[in-house]
Amino acid sequence: MGEMYDLINFITNKDFSGNIVTPDRFNALIKVVNLDLFRNKYGLPEEYQPGRPIPKEYVEITLKNMDDMKAFKVYLPNVTLANGVLLYPADYAHRDEVIYNFTINIDKVATVLPRGVEILRESQLSTRMGNFTKRPNTRMPVGVVRQDGIHIFPYKYSKYTPDFITTVDFSYYRWPINPEFSYTLGDGYITYEPTKSIEPEWPEDEHITLVRMILEYLGVNLREEEVVNYAETKLREG
Repeated sequence: MGEMYDLINFITNKDFSGNIVTPDRFNALIKVVNLDLFRNKYGLPEEYQPGRPIPKEYVEITLKNMDDMKAFKVYLPNVTLANGVLLYPADYAHRDEVIYNFTINIDKVATVLPRGVEILRESQLSTRMGNFTKRPNTRMPVGVVRQDGIHIFPYKYSKYTPDFITTVDFSYYRWPINPEFSYTLGDGYITYEPTKSIEPEWPEDEHITLVRMILEYLGVNLREEEVVNYAETKLREG
């Protein structure tokens, strides 16, 4: 992260006559763009358009996007439900998949058949629950997203419930950890402290994206290739 800080100051002072970006300001900005990049990679809802209800970029749209987001994807097997509710983990950001491992005897052998839990709207759930032939069962489980967690159906609401779900496998995307630029202050200069700093969790090729996004907040609009050229110049100049 020290290289990112140096590059930003190199660019702002070389051609834009800006003031030095202080470490505290850099720390504030790196936290903001860290979340901005996460939102971009997961998919910005403000990019939805009539007839095109998907953003230009969203999670797992490409192998690159999948690799960029892998650090934030968490898989939890055999999560116990709390009265039919899948509680949100403390670092939960977005749902990926909820899987119920349905078990059936095939030729007298217990066989697990993973079933995706279909996430419904409340109106869709009420329609399902009110239809005897389409009510949720362990073969075709459903869920709804609520404030306290994801409610999974069928669940044991009385001692007469024949089949119900008690555990599921859950994969989700967590929030990124806030980066932290740690430094010591000298006489007119600062020294970067890498061992005390918290590096961004993104792949290294996305660090240049974070630099570009910080520059945009500073009023410097450069294309990514221009930022790369500045970085190469900085390397040549030492």
